[in-house]
Amino acid sequence: MALGEALRTTFEEVWSHKLRSLLTLVGVVLGTMAVVTMVSLIEAVKVEVWNGIASLGLDGVMFISNAEPREPLEARRSHLSEGLTISDARRLVASSSLVAAAAPYARTHRLVAWGETGVSVPVVGTTPDFREVLRRRMAQGRFISAVDVERHRRVAVVGHLLATELFGSGKVVGRWIRIGDHRFQVVGVGAKIGNSFVNGGFARREMRSAIIPLSTWADVHGGGERVPLMVIRVAGTEGLGGTLAALKNHLWRHHNRVEDFEVENTAAEILREEAQIGDLLRGWTVVLFAISAISLVVGGVGIFSVLQISLAERLYEIGLRKSMGARDVDMLVQFLVEAVFLSVLGALVGTGLGAGLCIVLGPHFEAGLPISGFAVTLAALFAVGIGLAAGAYPSLRAARLTPVEALRG
Repeated sequence: MALGEALRTTFEEVWSHKLRSLLTLVGVVLGTMAVVTMVSLIEAVKVEVWNGIASLGLDGVMFISNAEPREPLEARRSHLSEGLTISDARRLVASSSLVAAAAPYARTHRLVAWGETGVSVPVVGTTPDFREVLRRRMAQGRFISAVDVERHRRVAVVGHLLATELFGSGKVVGRWIRIGDHRFQVVGVGAKIGNSFVNGGFARREMRSAIIPLSTWADVHGGGERVPLMVIRVAGTEGLGGTLAALKNHLWRHHNRVEDFEVENTAAEILREEAQIGDLLRGWTVVLFAISAISLVVGGVGIFSVLQISLAERLYEIGLRKSMGARDVDMLVQFLVEAVFLSVLGALVGTGLGAGLCIVLGPHFEAGLPISGFAVTLAALFAVGIGLAAGAYPSLRAARLTPVEALRG
């Protein structure tokens, strides 16, 4: 019996039992829809999580802060060191190929006000290199410039949340705000950091802060060349342990062999966190796929049951065809085609419904909910596999029947 004849017989069988075929398809449809939706959902979550982590700008970043010497001998010689200075940042970049950028950093809390609205937020003094170190983007205007630092200008860059608190949705760049007892002109607004999945304290603090030139900070708050903190970006994240040791040795020598500083290896911590998050997301992918695949297995049970019923109803037809010369393989192909047809039809309908659900849910995700090609392929292959597995036993039973057994049945 040709494959075309098997398809024709399949169409006739499905059409003549519409309600039974429809109920059989429900499990496959729901299973395919669940696989497409769940896998697309976890893929969208992965994209948002990695985008949120990337927006923090902490990969390859280390923080260096002032600290008391730990060794007694160094403690007695601590007066020989000036502590962290602006010059340390310049020297690190100029003398070490391991450091891509470095920015001195000072911070305090001050009342920032515009009109009748005032909030107490972090106020940061730094240099233009800060933007390069943390890879900051601007939502409006510009970041502080080298000219701002050189001329001690009273300009400020406000964070995304602070701009909303002070000005709402109104114009921000060009406004004059009061930081403590001094007036500053807003020259830029920082872009949003993190997202709904990555929204820790570090991101929120920076988005509620005001950044001013470090020279202006020194004019207002004092400190001169000394700074409490320095943030650096290393040239590469390979061999972070060696990079850390080299940085410590460089600073130790320039601080007259006094280790009055502490280096926080944030880059290594981020790598560890990313590895843990990757393992967690992979685990959730497996779990969600397993849960959604249960519906496909139920659909396979439905196909198996329908083929068993169809086999019992068509024993006389099978016996007649075999007595007229139909081979065992012809009967095997006929029932397998019917099983695969039901699974493929259910997969097509389920994929369409899953895609529609992704479109409906898409606006609730910042990066949207794109339909995963991997999910569609996986669902289709799994559905076809379920159809073949469900149809294997009934097909073999039909193929092994002799004409006499079939006609007697």
